Amino acid sequence: MAQMQEGRVLTCMVTECNYNKGEICYAPSINVGASHPTCDTFTIQNVQMAPRGLPDIEVCDITDCQFNQNNDCMAPGITISHHSGHADCLTFRPGPK
Repeated sequence: MAQMQEGRVLTCMVTECNYNKGEICYAPSINVGASHPTCDTFTIQNVQMAPRGLPDIEVCDITDCQFNQNNDCMAPGITISHHSGHADCLTFRPGPK
């Protein structure tokens, strides 16, 4: 069983993204955010992919997520999937108000 790693993309089900190969993200890092937990790194443009470890979440701007600490993701790994026609972080959990 794979070890969970903080702030890493474990699975991406958005297979039309050019960083996706077999539901694994090959982006060097991703950005999540602003007002919605959208994967801002999603692209359908051709990109160079090199096998590497699980990508880090470079910045998460969803400050009301319980896993967000100073724009760093502290989740034990995240999952990206489809939501309303775009790619979202499914690991998002609202934090305390």
